[in-house]
Amino acid sequence: MMTLYQLPFSPFCITIEAILKFAKAAYQVVNLPFTDRRVIVEKSQGAYYRVPLLDDDGTAVWDRTELGQEVARYLDEKFKLGLFPPELEGIQAILARYIESEIEAVGFKLNDIHNESWLPDLYERTMWLRHKERRFGPGCVAQWRAQKEDLQRQLEDLLEPLDQMLALKPFLVDARFRFVDFDLFGILGNYLFSGHHAIPSRFPQLIHWHGRMKSLG
Repeated sequence: MMTLYQLPFSPFCITIEAILKFAKAAYQVVNLPFTDRRVIVEKSQGAYYRVPLLDDDGTAVWDRTELGQEVARYLDEKFKLGLFPPELEGIQAILARYIESEIEAVGFKLNDIHNESWLPDLYERTMWLRHKERRFGPGCVAQWRAQKEDLQRQLEDLLEPLDQMLALKPFLVDARFRFVDFDLFGILGNYLFSGHHAIPSRFPQLIHWHGRMKSLG
């Protein structure tokens, strides 16, 4: 039995659970308090403190590099999912950086402005806010809330090329799903997490793709 230690709103955790569901793996999810990463530190023997971390019957797997695909590659190899074919390594690396840097950098802010809907506990929310303000500066969430219309426009500009790509094929780089499809699914999952957003109707290809990705699990 595998165990996924995660924060449910993390885009990278959403990606890994989607892969686990597609693989029909026997797994359980442990949603961690935002303020307590002790189990992550213990299972990685102090080498890691972020999420996700996958425990596969005592083997701890976590993302060790900047691009952070180690957990996904572990599952791909274990279940022979075909997410990383050699001939697509280059285009997937380029797309993953675009998805995880450009799109995620805007999408998470739009989810964060609705934090009270998914972090109802006052202490958890306060410690989450402390983390955000230490990284992005005091008042950052209030600033993003004031900028939400501009952030939404930025996000849609970033999504438009992907919608155009999906007009030519059912998935991003191939006739079938690959890692970058799960990657984008996770990033959009974070954007949609609060329930206050939807994929804009101007992107019909992206909406149909999202439905196909949901059906994989």
